[in-house]
Amino acid sequence: MKPRPNEMPNTVVFTGHMMDKIGRVGPRYVPRFPREKEEAVRKSICDTLNRLDARIGFCSAACGGDIVFIEEMLKRGGEVHIVLPYAEDLFIRDCIEMPATGPWNERFQENLGQEWLPRYRKARKKFSSLITLGNQRAQDNAMSSDCCNRVVLGLGLLSAASHSTQLTLIALWDGWSGDAPGGTRSLVKLADTLRVKVAYLPELFPREVNDIIMTAVPPPGFSAQPIFSHQEPPQQICAVLFADVMQFSQLDETKIPDFISGYMQPLASLIQQARHTGYGPLDYNTWGDGLFCIFDSMRKAGRFALSLQQLVISGKWRVKGDLGNLKLRIALHAGPVYRIPDPIYPKETFMGTNITFAARMEPKTPPGEIYCSQAFAALAATEGVLEFGCEYVGKRQLSKGAGTHPMYVLKPRRRN
Repeated sequence: MKPRPNEMPNTVVFTGHMMDKIGRVGPRYVPRFPREKEEAVRKSICDTLNRLDARIGFCSAACGGDIVFIEEMLKRGGEVHIVLPYAEDLFIRDCIEMPATGPWNERFQENLGQEWLPRYRKARKKFSSLITLGNQRAQDNAMSSDCCNRVVLGLGLLSAASHSTQLTLIALWDGWSGDAPGGTRSLVKLADTLRVKVAYLPELFPREVNDIIMTAVPPPGFSAQPIFSHQEPPQQICAVLFADVMQFSQLDETKIPDFISGYMQPLASLIQQARHTGYGPLDYNTWGDGLFCIFDSMRKAGRFALSLQQLVISGKWRVKGDLGNLKLRIALHAGPVYRIPDPIYPKETFMGTNITFAARMEPKTPPGEIYCSQAFAALAATEGVLEFGCEYVGKRQLSKGAGTHPMYVLKPRRRN
């Protein structure tokens, strides 16, 4: 389905519950999305897409609401953009088809002739794009799921903004707290705080719900399945910055003292100023020409990156002679990372594959520019950032076999 001339395509984001597992039955558990409700849910999604005249859709691809939404969007001839929290094979095992060797009651319910994995594989051939936010996942994948939800919403916001249309979140939600952080309820609440229009599908609503946004805890007997806590360090969604001074290795040894006084001391002053004014990093480190910083928000990371860029062009970077040819590359990425006590230094440290990914971006950043990943751009959109914007510049082959990924350039926005 193509938009009519002079008509902008309407963008929607979908969030919804997975199909119940076979073991989710009464009296211990209250069914949430049993297979008997699939056709009613399908009709509701179809009707909502028709009413909204949806042309572009963003979602993940778990069994249940996601796959039904994808199928209905494809029937309309619409674009479908999929975001997975980690590698596709792991996602299929976790969210589409459990291994046959696993417990029988942990498998997802299916209607006869409507098995989830063949449906996913058929739809996959028609995806407009498929984004994976990493190749690995933590033992407890709640934070990965939360990050995925936020990126889905952020990409929808960026798409709607680029087409000058209003974004709508379609929510297949039962109105209660979910099984874990990063579920349907989390995204509904985030969309509500951003004043995104939400179209609720009523098929899973319990009759007792009055204020679905404010509902925090299910009433007795209506709880979700229990969450089993894993003994592993906590994760949180962070922004990661890597910066590097090009051609530093070509400096004459006699120039190192000038570099320390001309670059590293102004950099130290910038970090302290940022920390005192509320946008400083949680942690930072340097090894001569390299700089690593980690932040608890995209806004803080973007502001700091712009300040660092300005430091280079403002004249405060007091370099002389051969040092004047040095240029700075800055890269930003975001995702779940581990935050743990450092076993060597008396401080917290941050670790994870998303930090490694940011390091692979930096060598491919043009000198003088700030490049950011698609995940960073999307997460910045969900924070409602006004100080800067992220403009798509195309796909880039990253260093050390990290693959080809969409890249954005971060630029300050003019204040009216």
